[in-house]
Amino acid sequence: MQRRPFRDELRDAFEAMSEPAHPALASRIHEEIWSRPAPGARIPRLAAVLAVLVAVIVVVGLVLIGRHAIPGTTVPAGQGAPPSGAVTAQPTPPVGSPASGTSPSGATSPAPSAAANLPGFSCAAQSGGTAPAAGGTGPVPVTGVRTGAQSGFDRFVIEFNGSVPQYEVKPQTSARFVQDPSGLSATLDGLAGLRVTVHNAQSHGSYSGATDQRPALNELREARQLGDFEGVVTWGLGLTKTSCFRAYVLTGPSRLVIDVQQ
Repeated sequence: MQRRPFRDELRDAFEAMSEPAHPALASRIHEEIWSRPAPGARIPRLAAVLAVLVAVIVVVGLVLIGRHAIPGTTVPAGQGAPPSGAVTAQPTPPVGSPASGTSPSGATSPAPSAAANLPGFSCAAQSGGTAPAAGGTGPVPVTGVRTGAQSGFDRFVIEFNGSVPQYEVKPQTSARFVQDPSGLSATLDGLAGLRVTVHNAQSHGSYSGATDQRPALNELREARQLGDFEGVVTWGLGLTKTSCFRAYVLTGPSRLVIDVQQ
């Protein structure tokens, strides 16, 4: 390599730099490049010049990189992304949705209907109620008697002012009954019947409703009071045919309920 072309290249590279690190450094480089060294010191001086030039290039390069560095990407306010590796919480599905695996409102399952707690229908005699307490205040007053049609059965109800006393419900194959205490015969509407006897109860003085009701329902055709004597109340139910039934007690208010299956 010839001395003149190398100097020309160094000069062009130096002058192409926009901002030398320091004026004194630039002046020193010019002196080193354009001075004519002694023949014996040419090679060491050339090495020193190259070292200084490399240092200048590194410094200038660092300055240019600092000024023209690519600005970091900014994230709009309110839209920050989670850091790398962070676990993002998933929204909890609403209760009742397919993802939640739960039932709707709330969760809880609907309460079973009252019919689920009632006894089954039977064609045999049935009894129940509360025995009179020792030293009690006397017969439990009857306050209401009613009938009504329900889905799948007809209903007969005797309501009391107190706990439901002991009762018996006996089926019979005819609608002919014996009245108490006269012993006279009474034939009700229908072909079969149920005799309802309630002990330690009375109707007179507390019940002023009808003692002969004819609802003419699918199964229950007639309900007639057959006796109210010495603490025993008796009712006869005339039925369309011999049917199974269920007799049970409900509270609030206290009442004896008889459902005749259709």
